[in-house]
Amino acid sequence: MALEYCSDVIALYQNKLVLVERLSEPKGIALPGGRRDMINGKLEDVASCAIREFEEETGLTLIIEGMLGRYDDLNRDPRGPKISDVVYGRAYGTLKNEPNKTKAFTIDYNKFNKYKEKFVFDHYNIINDWYKEYGGRK
Repeated sequence: MALEYCSDVIALYQNKLVLVERLSEPKGIALPGGRRDMINGKLEDVASCAIREFEEETGLTLIIEGMLGRYDDLNRDPRGPKISDVVYGRAYGTLKNEPNKTKAFTIDYNKFNKYKEKFVFDHYNIINDWYKEYGGRK
């Protein structure tokens, strides 16, 4: 299986984390995000992909405030090797689901730990990394 590049998003909307419930395999709770597209023979940039995927999956508009980092453990996704660049920011607009793909929701950071076992990929750990680095400055 070919290596794929992705962008994932940690965003606050009304001071709550924006998450999605994936309705396809692997099912579970995830950060909004997805694969970077090829555009005119070039790989889509991280920010454009993050903004596009975030809007598709949540209906919200994303304002990127920074880059958390790159997550590149080749076993992080059971569907095959994926490298994800994770951005963080704030969101506004009206929260909406992506029909037949995701259910978007928000959660207080202090309540997200009770869903630890429902997270897919390494997204639970990514959120913890973000909180250690930036969460206290919300």
